[in-house]
Amino acid sequence: KLGILGAGVMGAGIAFNASKVGVEVVLKDLTQENADKGKAYAATACEKSRSIDEAKGKEILSRIHATASVEDLADCDLVIEAVFEDRDVKAAVTKETEAGLADSAVFATNTSALPITELAEASARPDNFIGMHFFSPAERMPLVEIITGEKTADEALAKAFDFAQKLGKKPIVVKDSPGFFTTRVIGQTIT
Repeated sequence: KLGILGAGVMGAGIAFNASKVGVEVVLKDLTQENADKGKAYAATACEKSRSIDEAKGKEILSRIHATASVEDLADCDLVIEAVFEDRDVKAAVTKETEAGLADSAVFATNTSALPITELAEASARPDNFIGMHFFSPAERMPLVEIITGEKTADEALAKAFDFAQKLGKKPIVVKDSPGFFTTRVIGQTIT
């Protein structure tokens, strides 16, 4: 079971992609209204897809549980945080969420540039803390950068890698360095 923190475009896109491949998703935001908007994003994605008929769309949406309650994440094996690129916000969300997760659950932060090792300082279990950088729109972009922190365990890396593949993504494992891989490469090609 997958948990998504943040039902904005990124979180909703990841939730849609996961539910489309058969994964049960808990889509959590600060308010029920925001969580419902994230699920509505998935409903619109179903309607726009030529390969998803009404019955398939209902099946996909039935796997997305929109909520404002952090307790609903308790039985998730992997939680992907997709909130604002703000260290303090990410730290608060990490602490609040991890308090209710199983010890074996992996917590992934979706960030394009913030250092994973530093973000993991807010974690009670830095060995189960990893970066997963999805590109927007998450349901269509094929690449996912998986970033390990200094204390990330091999088991957490394996779980994130396997999940990215289950989504049909092309995962690349990169070091925790400024800009990770893609931002550095894009920066070099533009200058």
